[in-house]
Amino acid sequence: MRKLSFILYIITICVLIFLSARPIIDGNINFHTDIARDFLLLEDVYYNHNISLIGPRAGGIPGVFHGPLWIYLNLPAYALGVGNPIAVGWFWIGLFILSIGVIYYVSIKMFDRTTAMIATIVYASAYGTSIPSFFNPTGAVIIAPLLYYALWKYFKTNKWLWLVASLFTIGCIIQFQMAFGVPLLVVMTPFILYRIWKMKNIKHLFAFAILAIPLSSYILFELRHDFLQIKAILNYLTGVENLGKEDETFTGLIYKRFNMLMGEVIGIVTHYVSWLTTLVLVSISFGISRGIKKVSLSNKYVLFALLYLGYWIVIFPYKGVVWGYYYVPFVGLISIIFAASYKHINKYLFAIIFLSIFFNNFRMVNQPSRPDDIHQGTWKFYKSIAEQVYKDAPPEFGYYTFTTDQFGYSSQYAMHYMNRQFKNKVGIPFEKKKTTYLLIDDPGTHPAISSLTWRLYDVKISSEMSMR
Repeated sequence: MRKLSFILYIITICVLIFLSARPIIDGNINFHTDIARDFLLLEDVYYNHNISLIGPRAGGIPGVFHGPLWIYLNLPAYALGVGNPIAVGWFWIGLFILSIGVIYYVSIKMFDRTTAMIATIVYASAYGTSIPSFFNPTGAVIIAPLLYYALWKYFKTNKWLWLVASLFTIGCIIQFQMAFGVPLLVVMTPFILYRIWKMKNIKHLFAFAILAIPLSSYILFELRHDFLQIKAILNYLTGVENLGKEDETFTGLIYKRFNMLMGEVIGIVTHYVSWLTTLVLVSISFGISRGIKKVSLSNKYVLFALLYLGYWIVIFPYKGVVWGYYYVPFVGLISIIFAASYKHINKYLFAIIFLSIFFNNFRMVNQPSRPDDIHQGTWKFYKSIAEQVYKDAPPEFGYYTFTTDQFGYSSQYAMHYMNRQFKNKVGIPFEKKKTTYLLIDDPGTHPAISSLTWRLYDVKISSEMSMR
């Protein structure tokens, strides 16, 4: 019976991986602004041989950037694919399989095999649909369970190497997603210092020096650019810079954070189903309360509660928008804690909740629409537009891009990619030639982002266009 259940488990995981990866298998990935931005950075590093000390711009505080670790993690796949986003997409499938392996490993080490099997199925069914849309927070999703495990091992064994592993991991998480890693470092530090003081292991303080390795790119960047990001953070905290802040009352802020803490952040229930989310919350809460035999940092449930609740306490004063990808790295930890609750609640009730989650999520994974459909926002769409331009164009031409996000990253990368495919043609961006193409994502009649105003006054083209 145990062997049969494991075989069924392997089949389920493989089916979830396959269904989630269908868009990439069919040659497509999502190519929204953030993903296209990453590919422009990869292009700059690979083709222009520029060493980057920073990664993509962080969305919360103006003037602050993520680290470059996500770029360098994807660089080998980018190089092997010679800039083809689909080659990187296949690498993302590998990263997703790795993340499942990480959750299985952490679950079986901290709990048992049943927890590992349930946790990985829940995680794979919930996060699998994100495979074609991976960008920098994904790195934090993959290694966040390792941080949880390493911290637990340190508090349990008091061994210096586990503290080093914990701090190195949080440094890497900061590289991938600052909005997740920095608050967690703030949460972790007092408890680590308390344990060092209590155990009288002052030499363990030197473990914090390991942070210099994953954060070295930030340190070098700040030294070379007159502490640009530190000044940006200080300006934001002191009110000199208010861009990105929401005008929110204290009550309104509590309401928003509570909704995220107790609802949206669960993450393992796709398309937020209120009754199912409530049951998951009850299961997790009951599991934690029953699992805390003694309040101790070495207790797995206490540690999770400290990290999870501590995160929301630390970010509470933040007045900017808290986007879902700030806290999505919790999805693996929540999957593990939910799975572990099977030992603490009625097994039939737990089976009903687990199966409800699975079938709810499976509907999203097994979408009836073809995963290779060409629609705006996918690589196939932007590639097809760029390909049409190059097939139609003379040997040399100019082009401009205009999009509603006012960045145009997706179209830009597609045009750069096609420029390398058509060796006999040269497209010059942002320059007028005898033949000039305008790639316009027309937002309609909004006066602030009018493509007509852009064409007439920015590009200074007033003649009638030939529509392609």
